[in-house]
Amino acid sequence: MSRINRRRFLVIATSLLPAFMLSKAQASTGFNLAKAATSNGTLLAKSSAIKVGQSQVYTGKDASGRSLEIVLSRTKTGLVALNGTCTHQGCTVALNKTKLVCPCHGSTFEATSGAVVLGPSGAPKSSIKPLYKYKVVEKSGNIYIS
Repeated sequence: MSRINRRRFLVIATSLLPAFMLSKAQASTGFNLAKAATSNGTLLAKSSAIKVGQSQVYTGKDASGRSLEIVLSRTKTGLVALNGTCTHQGCTVALNKTKLVCPCHGSTFEATSGAVVLGPSGAPKSSIKPLYKYKVVEKSGNIYIS
């Protein structure tokens, strides 16, 4: 087994730090697409949970029981809900101010539209698809997606 010297340790630690910090900054509220469905859609959050200019990540389960991340953003024109899974290789994107960044290969998306800003490893935008958008309904102080 090889020893890790101080320099190698610092290289490893500093390369992992951005992904760690981004993951800690995300909000996490549980939901279940299969169990929380109503006539309005699936309850995701209270309307008061997100203000204009904010984005939050909600973690839950899909109908098959798989983990699912939804990025919810409130803009001046309304709400946008995006699937938080990168369209390149399925890694979970991390919220970084107004962008969503994939920690696996650096793909970057707009948090308010899901549009591709930068492809994986600096590839052109056309190399991957934008993030999937959910239909959002805000009713009686609650936010629903479908």
